[in-house]
Amino acid sequence: MKLPSLYYLRSSLLTASLAIQLITVAAASGATSSTAALKKYNAMFTFGDSMDETGNICAGSSNKTELNVLTCTHPPYGETYFGRPSCRWCDGRVVVDFIAQALGLPLLPPSKAIGTDFRRGVNMAITGGTAMNFSFYKALGVEDPVWNHGSLDTQIQWFKELLPSICGTEQSCKGYLRKSLFMFGAYGGNDYNVQLLERGLTPEQATNYTPKIVGAIANGVEKLIALGAVHVVVPGIFPTGCLPIFLSLFGDGDLDDTGCLKAYNLLTRYHNSMLRKQVEALQRKHRNSTRLMYADYYGLVYQMVQEPHKFALRLRRAAGREGASTTSTWAPGAVWTGRRWPAATRRRGSAGTASTPRRRLTR
Repeated sequence: MKLPSLYYLRSSLLTASLAIQLITVAAASGATSSTAALKKYNAMFTFGDSMDETGNICAGSSNKTELNVLTCTHPPYGETYFGRPSCRWCDGRVVVDFIAQALGLPLLPPSKAIGTDFRRGVNMAITGGTAMNFSFYKALGVEDPVWNHGSLDTQIQWFKELLPSICGTEQSCKGYLRKSLFMFGAYGGNDYNVQLLERGLTPEQATNYTPKIVGAIANGVEKLIALGAVHVVVPGIFPTGCLPIFLSLFGDGDLDDTGCLKAYNLLTRYHNSMLRKQVEALQRKHRNSTRLMYADYYGLVYQMVQEPHKFALRLRRAAGREGASTTSTWAPGAVWTGRRWPAATRRRGSAGTASTPRRRLTR
């Protein structure tokens, strides 16, 4: 089984993502203070990919051999919080874990966990999740099953199937979901992974698919609203050109002052700009009934790349968390130095990757 090119995340990045999302929640809720915003939700429902997964990839498989191949089932994953691998693609909690705890909610169980109470929230996110359905990529000649675990539409269908057990009738669900928080994505990262790593497209060529990808995300938001969602956060994607896997494979490209690949970050900014406009358009359309907010993951993470130590210190003070991690580390032993990623990291590629991307095999 070939796995996607995933990267190992440290708690500092996750805590930073939490900060931007909590600000987003406060603004989206119309509350007079962030404290008021944090107390208002009965449940939290999340969708996305490995950035937000809390165990669906494991809960959905009974094949021990397959589970053993997943690097998230082995140390050092889970070492800083759970003390063991928890089928999360990071060393501790993922973004939605931090948010759930800040809201006074339990950690969100994966939707595939049979016999679990989902009334306080559930996580549909799964490794390899894409905005586009797999049939779209299959038509383009992509056969790799890793991108077929659960697209955006598939995750929404999972959620719809769970609703009767969460809130009962359609009418009662409308009221329940009205007081719940929805984290929709970030979607899109894996869609570009398919284009760039599987099909070998350039970032410029991949922009041809951006309108379809963003359109799929916007359609997904509309489906949630139709189900009764009122408070919906739609994050953008991280700066692709700063990720170790891309720096490892394409590090001889044109780099910016922080050592990130310009062309790949241009693609990310193009996607995020288009997505933000779509979210704003949806907010205008549903302004009397729904509160939507775009979360700027790109800007937050890029700021961390530029000034990791100063940013981490500000974040720690703002969060008031004693002992919070302030190490801006994206891969084991690969600490950002301010100009370029260490040569060893560029050679190895992404930590947490179980196999070499196909593009590298064919180069």
